[in-house]
Amino acid sequence: MKGLYLRTVYFLGVTSGGSVTHTSGVINAMSKKIELDVISNDQLVGVNHPTRIIKPSLSKIPVFGELSYNLKLIRNASSLKPTSYDFIYQRYSGESFFGALLASKHNIPFILEFNSSEVWKLKNWSKTNSGLKNFFKRFVQLPIVKKIEAYNLKKADIIVVVSDVLKENLTTEGIDPQKILVNPNGVEIERFNISSTPIHIKQKHQLEDYFTFGFIGTFGKWHGVVELAKSIIQFYDQHPQYLKSVKFLIMGYGKLFKEVEQLILASNYTDNIILTGQIPQNENAAYLNACDAFVSPHIPNPDGTKFFGSPTKLFEYMACKKPIIASRLDQIGEILEHNVNAYLVEPGNISELANAYATIYSDKPLQKRLSENSFSLVKLNYTWDNHVEHILSRIKQLSKS
Repeated sequence: MKGLYLRTVYFLGVTSGGSVTHTSGVINAMSKKIELDVISNDQLVGVNHPTRIIKPSLSKIPVFGELSYNLKLIRNASSLKPTSYDFIYQRYSGESFFGALLASKHNIPFILEFNSSEVWKLKNWSKTNSGLKNFFKRFVQLPIVKKIEAYNLKKADIIVVVSDVLKENLTTEGIDPQKILVNPNGVEIERFNISSTPIHIKQKHQLEDYFTFGFIGTFGKWHGVVELAKSIIQFYDQHPQYLKSVKFLIMGYGKLFKEVEQLILASNYTDNIILTGQIPQNENAAYLNACDAFVSPHIPNPDGTKFFGSPTKLFEYMACKKPIIASRLDQIGEILEHNVNAYLVEPGNISELANAYATIYSDKPLQKRLSENSFSLVKLNYTWDNHVEHILSRIKQLSKS
């Protein structure tokens, strides 16, 4: 079997956070099982497979830049020999339709990796105070993205989604549930389960003599980072004795970083709450292993809809074999079980989070039990190898029908 993997996100520099580890995980696992060609807009961090890079000519005009990038990809299509592929797999992005068009033209099965709706994100996550930008988004960008998203979904033979909630959202929009594969994210176990302690990171951030809770993320609205900061401050307010033994390492950068930073700077605990900013993607495993426990404080979507994600960080935490505190939220609460393989709290409940830190820190047997059980679970069910095997199995079924 031979496949073509497309990652044609237009803007360079956006390949960060969970999207990178997802992409590298899928490509690395898929290339071990089949013959695979990969096309990307930029060099992909962590990918152990040759990648053909087709760079876009950058434009600052939203929509039109990515549309023109599609045209550039179409012009390069003749050199691909598309009929040699058994399938085309594309990670969906807002104005990209190249994979669907190529597959349709040559009658090749099209596999669409659909991690979220760009239409929903435009409506809920891209609000601005500029009247002109809002006008452009509403009357130009949104109608175009709607048409392209619908085109991708219609042309896809298999739609790979990371959660049951995403499947529900698509079926509500009229998509045939038979062509939707629910496939949670995963992890490369060997990358994150390392035996050596990253002393250089502990020394850099003065963590050597401290029990360290860690968080990593892109500081999106769904990550619960503001609630995280408030809960840490409450934890130290209630337990000042832990200032000499517990620290927090908050890794990453994004929209809510400044708000989190302001909360921490206004507290009395700046020496104990470390904001690293964005860290190199190839160092995230080492940074995570400098921690003794992890926090995944996700909160519900602001519009009241269900949380549709499958946090990559969750599986990376599990692979590190450290105790996890997490929100009991949709897929997170379905995968993890309270006091069995994680310590679960009500999403957005700052007091529960603050109490959880004290509980985990003071209970060594609980730490050990949660760590071992979560590692066993992720190793059995949530590796990228498992993830890719589910996809390839569906493709084989497709070829038989």
